[in-house]
Amino acid sequence: MTQSDPIPHPELEADCDRCFGLCCTALSFSRPDGFGHDKPAGILCHFLAGDYRCSIHPRREDLGYEGCIDFTCLGAGQRASQQFATQNWQRDPTTRRQMFARFAQLLKLQEIRQALIQAKGLVVSDQQEEERGMLLAAVAKIADGERDSGDDVDVQTLITRAQALITRLAKASSSDRF
Repeated sequence: MTQSDPIPHPELEADCDRCFGLCCTALSFSRPDGFGHDKPAGILCHFLAGDYRCSIHPRREDLGYEGCIDFTCLGAGQRASQQFATQNWQRDPTTRRQMFARFAQLLKLQEIRQALIQAKGLVVSDQQEEERGMLLAAVAKIADGERDSGDDVDVQTLITRAQALITRLAKASSSDRF
């Protein structure tokens, strides 16, 4: 999915105004992937301005940054930024690493959330649909920061379970078509 495609679910929309430019700081990118220069993860893009906005935004395509145009964080950026807004992540390397790790985790959760939402229209068993709904609710709760402190959900286990279900749903749906 690209930024230009409509996202019918607001929970999957990126809100760059509420983000610290995490796609331009936490992620790596390279020329072969549609970026005008190579950048390692954790290093600020040299086009990221002090207000966390892209200084070449209107000229990205002309300058060879199609990768930036095509990328969407699906809302992971603003979620991670909000969770670390009161901490001095700019000067504290430990906090910065934690925020980048949370961003990566949220990016994966939002991708899974999108896949689970899209799977709603598939022809699957009632049990699979129930599991899809349960996993979607659990992913949403974690991604939206609504977890209770006593919640003992292991995020990686949830991700693994959701990915396995998505694979099973895709196979079940494709076998029904033939």
